[in-house]
Amino acid sequence: MFSTDRSNLHRFSGCVTVFHELALPERATPAGYAALIDGYGLRVPLPRTLSATGERHRIRNESGWRILTPRHAPSPDLEAHLTFALKYEGLDLAVLKRLFAAVSPAEIEEIVRAKLTGSYSRRIWFLFEWLTGRRLDLPDAVKGSYEPVVDPEQQWAVTGENSPRAS
Repeated sequence: MFSTDRSNLHRFSGCVTVFHELALPERATPAGYAALIDGYGLRVPLPRTLSATGERHRIRNESGWRILTPRHAPSPDLEAHLTFALKYEGLDLAVLKRLFAAVSPAEIEEIVRAKLTGSYSRRIWFLFEWLTGRRLDLPDAVKGSYEPVVDPEQQWAVTGENSPRAS
């Protein structure tokens, strides 16, 4: 979704060969957490493995980079890079905590409203409220199912319990 508020636009990098003094194994565009860290100027430790989308149609893992195919490329906006990060990189709470401090609640509300029952928008909603302690100006969800926040295919997870929205 494109925001009409130009003050909230951030520049996401195009193709690069070096990112924060780290050489990429090939020319690629930072995606997910790498793009969010760069686009919002977040001062956080870099994740152990960074993601980018390359120009070739093969996935490559090398030198701390996971280069995905052009079809994986997210659009250059907050929602797309956040969704990419959660889908392909798992949770990085340090990055998310700093990111949520850098964005306005309205930006997160816009993402959630656009896809109220979407699994990634619901995760973003929960993580924003949980990490910031701030309740978004959104009505309680009455449709859709609970979504696990941690993807057990990517990270260690335990069987949790559903967490209703705090008042």
